[in-house]
Amino acid sequence: MIIKNITSNVQTSAQPTDMERSGIFSVNAEPNNASVQNTYVRIAGSSLTEKARRSVACRGAMFGLDARIALAIFGMLSVVAGATAINVLGGAAVTALVTEFNNVKKSYQEFHLATGDHTTRFKDLIDNESGIPGWAGPYIDLTSDRSRQHGTYSLIEGRQDVPGVPPVECTGGGICSVFLKLTRVKDSLAAEADKNVDGEESANSGAFRIEFTPGGTDDVYFILAPKPAS
Repeated sequence: MIIKNITSNVQTSAQPTDMERSGIFSVNAEPNNASVQNTYVRIAGSSLTEKARRSVACRGAMFGLDARIALAIFGMLSVVAGATAINVLGGAAVTALVTEFNNVKKSYQEFHLATGDHTTRFKDLIDNESGIPGWAGPYIDLTSDRSRQHGTYSLIEGRQDVPGVPPVECTGGGICSVFLKLTRVKDSLAAEADKNVDGEESANSGAFRIEFTPGGTDDVYFILAPKPAS
């Protein structure tokens, strides 16, 4: 209860005032020569309690609003961070696949320089079971034709200058090449890798080609080296 000391010369009255009757204020006075030396005005406890309750309720409401705003902001940041993480991981997967293909391409070219052979047996890059003269491998850091992340590798001949998946057979002239084939590559990854290699989505032409298969994966083809038509 708050007490305010007011010193004044106010005539005392035996009758309670209207404010005293209402319970808002109560006045106690000690008469001294028909004047009041010390008058205490008390603010009613009920009024203060109500005001305090309203103040606490207001602060509570503001705290709740701040908490909701903070949660909304954190939610938005989580969405943005999640999308960013997905993009980063997706980009890393594309880079890894294209890098792996380029490494196989270099390995094939080294094999050809050493042997003069245009093999269509993928394992010739790993071992020399075929007995190829001049072989000095292994040329690739694999122990089988199984990809570490996808399906299996193989080598096929096909027309580089003609659209088609699988590549068109090397007959009747034209530019023939050896293609690297990899199975079970995710649809989205294959599409992004195609854009990375060819600069656009060109599923049935270019250096990177996609053969759509049922399900969520595809077979992809990547040109390794030109080859004389047989």
